[in-house]
Amino acid sequence: MLGPGDVGRRVAVRIRLDEPRPGRRFTDITGELIEFGPGRWRVLPDAGAVVTIDAAAVVASRPIPPKPTPFSEILGLERLLAATWPAPDTAELGGWLLRYAEGYTRRANSALALTAPEGGTDAAAAAVEAWYGERGARPLIAVAGPVARRLDGELAARGWAAEAEAAVMVRPIGPVAYDGEARIADAPSAALVEAAGPGRAAVAARVLGSGPDRGYAEVRRGGVLVARGRGAVAGDTVAISNIGTLPEFRRRGLGTEVLRALEAWGAGVGARRAALQVETGNEAALELYRRLGYAERYRYHYRGR
Repeated sequence: MLGPGDVGRRVAVRIRLDEPRPGRRFTDITGELIEFGPGRWRVLPDAGAVVTIDAAAVVASRPIPPKPTPFSEILGLERLLAATWPAPDTAELGGWLLRYAEGYTRRANSALALTAPEGGTDAAAAAVEAWYGERGARPLIAVAGPVARRLDGELAARGWAAEAEAAVMVRPIGPVAYDGEARIADAPSAALVEAAGPGRAAVAARVLGSGPDRGYAEVRRGGVLVARGRGAVAGDTVAISNIGTLPEFRRRGLGTEVLRALEAWGAGVGARRAALQVETGNEAALELYRRLGYAERYRYHYRGR
């Protein structure tokens, strides 16, 4: 049987039906276990909405291997997420995208490598080093999990060190009414930009952007920005980022307020799913997003000189 330590794993659960029929007394649910309690469990199925299970009705349960995420989904998500976090300075390199934003975030200061490099790994790595060297920056290559496994091994063999592993988590969303405290604008306030990029307001503002496909959620108390977040839509996806709360206002549910406000805004402008990128070392954030219905689809990391 499952236990609290299985939260976040893919599981199979057999449940006794309230109204059994001849030949059918049980039903099975497969998905990610996002909550385990003495009275209820919550499972996010491979497709569909979160299911709440009466623990007393469970007759059998077990962890099962993760369902592989199709390469096509990973490639599609990576391209959409890159479009929502545009660097001011970019260049194409044989199917790779070189990005530079004066050091503001790894995402905007790394080469996105989703294809086999033209001319081979040595030539591509040298070109990346030269391009970032011209800008006085450390060369970084973003490696998207299983789709770049061979490249990852080749870079490791050449002395590029791995760092900053992150999980991409996704949740289906639909039109919902939001009547909470967070307010949405289509341009970031000066306070939000400074909170998102302390000391780098000018470049942060360029990366964060503005417009109808951008949403900026704020919660203010006494005129002070106490919680904030950003949503950006590309295709059918709203990418949610920069969720933050002032230390003295944490553990009050304001981060969840911001998240839900951005989901509702994203659904209102046509998104059908929300995506988050979370460093895997941030266990508290991973657990929170799982409880809120987000499922991990894959992981990525960086290789740097």
